[in-house]
Amino acid sequence: MKRIKIFRILALAAILSLLVIAIPASPALAAESIDLSPSTGEVGDKIDIDGSGFKTDGTRVYIYFSNQEWDVGDEIDDDVTVYQLVKKRTPDVNGEIDTYFYVPEILDDGDDDEDVVGGYYYVYVTYGDNDDIEAIEEFTIRGIELSPDEGTVDTEVEITGIGFTKSKDIRYIEYDDEEVDIESGDDETDRHGEFISSILIPESIAGEHTITVRDESNKEASTTFTVDPEMTVTPISGTKGDTVAVTGTGFGDEEDVAIAFNNVTVATNTTDQDGSFTASFIVPDVAAAIYDVDAEDDDNNDAEAQFTVGIATILTISPVTTQASPAHAGMNIAVSGLGFRASSAITVTDLTSGLLIVTTISSADGVFQTTFEAAGAAGEHVITASDGTSTLQVSFIMESQPPSAPALLLPEAATKVEARVSLDWETVTDDSSPVTYTLQIATDDDFAPASILLEKEGLTKSEYTTTEAEKLSSTKEEAPYYWRVKAIDAISNESEWSTPGSFYVGGIFFSLTGWVLYAVMGVGGLALLGLGYWLGRRTTYY
Repeated sequence: MKRIKIFRILALAAILSLLVIAIPASPALAAESIDLSPSTGEVGDKIDIDGSGFKTDGTRVYIYFSNQEWDVGDEIDDDVTVYQLVKKRTPDVNGEIDTYFYVPEILDDGDDDEDVVGGYYYVYVTYGDNDDIEAIEEFTIRGIELSPDEGTVDTEVEITGIGFTKSKDIRYIEYDDEEVDIESGDDETDRHGEFISSILIPESIAGEHTITVRDESNKEASTTFTVDPEMTVTPISGTKGDTVAVTGTGFGDEEDVAIAFNNVTVATNTTDQDGSFTASFIVPDVAAAIYDVDAEDDDNNDAEAQFTVGIATILTISPVTTQASPAHAGMNIAVSGLGFRASSAITVTDLTSGLLIVTTISSADGVFQTTFEAAGAAGEHVITASDGTSTLQVSFIMESQPPSAPALLLPEAATKVEARVSLDWETVTDDSSPVTYTLQIATDDDFAPASILLEKEGLTKSEYTTTEAEKLSSTKEEAPYYWRVKAIDAISNESEWSTPGSFYVGGIFFSLTGWVLYAVMGVGGLALLGLGYWLGRRTTYY
């Protein structure tokens, strides 16, 4: 009987021990925290703030708006140097705040002044008697950015949007209140409320024009594009008495335009309401040479082209590229020849890459003009044009500026993830698009070849989820996996690797949390109780 009591006592002690482990400890006092509603908006929007966990002794809190990202414990002025103080408020008896602020146009309370534009911003809360940051919440200014933001009619413009509603169709893109087509890129926002789309600038007058993007939830943002005048002459070479057509876009609205050849007016016309015009002139009796052709309207909008007079064999390229102003992938480059064999096949070749660009036919005057899209490796490319008798060379420069290194977004450093990990990084834009990515996952932060577990090249999206076959084994937090990404543009310019991130994969047992963990421990307790009871009965029997 004594042994039965001993076993019962041991069983009860085991159960009590398990209960002590399983019962969660009393929650600590909540830290200061804030919520913003809404969490995205534009300059001038009213933003509500709800906060809790603050002091109840009458200490005021200061609320700041900044474009610099820092952490709890960092300081205003020492760390956060660009900001605007948007509100002061005293928490109530429960340590809560309920207030609002308006998104400012400029951040000018810190060391430096900056305008508020589309992008990610941060709301910081401190106590009035201390500059330490106590609470943080992210806020997104909805906006669009253009690349380029200035150019001629028919320029392809890449529009990057941020802060729109997540995973929604783009309802329309407007240019001066007229809807325009999306030429390429996204027609809906991604799961972050971002998109990249391209449009062609329609015929329009010189100066600023408003581009507006609206999604299907009626969130919209606008910015301006500046149109520059442009003129072309056709053909670009000839001899005395030839007729030359002149076309202009991006000039003033219904303005008189004068066309000058070698500083002498040779034609006039009037632009239409979109700033476009056509005209023609007769090549005067001048010596063989290259001459400027200028067009200028009454509003002083002007543009220039060149015309070659002569019979010498000449090969030109436009635009002229340099190391300081190189071509990028997809740029249209015109090759023109003068003095070649009449009505003959002209072969244009990229001698550097060995690729045939085009075969065309010269005119009865031995003139030809063709256009191709710049492509190939960075550096100088030699272009040849041959009619079988004469071969001339001209060159252009492809840009060699690498893309910026991607910034890693998710998972955050040193966090636990699933065996099939989802990775996310910032989208990189580049003049030589499209941009692709190379991803590496390794067991060492030096990414030695032997430590690399996974390498994915040619990724077209700024995110990747490992497949079932690529699942990672469980590892300890002290021995995490490391990952990094680099960007490669369309002509193989490569960015630096991103700053490596880290994560670890939890095992099945250690990933059990909450009620699942308590259930497992409870079942274990019942098993121990049953074992104690069985041993007690067995001992009594014997």
